[in-house]
Amino acid sequence: MKKLLMIALVGAGLAACSKPNHNPNQVFGPQQSNTVVTIAQAKTFNDDSIVLLEGNIVRQIDNDEFIFRDATGEIKIEVEDHAWNGLNVTPQDKIRIQGKLDKEWNKADLDVFRVEKAQ
Repeated sequence: MKKLLMIALVGAGLAACSKPNHNPNQVFGPQQSNTVVTIAQAKTFNDDSIVLLEGNIVRQIDNDEFIFRDATGEIKIEVEDHAWNGLNVTPQDKIRIQGKLDKEWNKADLDVFRVEKAQ
């Protein structure tokens, strides 16, 4: 009888310990955000995070590479032709960009897949 009680207690203890930490609201992988964040905030996010930024393109580095600025800092962005959607943008135009954060070592770039004029 004592052995049966001991086996039952050990079994109950193991069952309680083996319950997985399950959170049905937990999501894995890059997330798409409809909330505008600052460049400073975006730089703290994980690699491959999808971010939405608002600011200005201040200069062109290469054919599809630019420096983008908001009140908190600057980030290098890469914008493919299709992302422009036919827009012509000057440094005076406030725009909203959405893209995937590309972090390597101490730097962060943004691969932009959508550009629109800010309201």
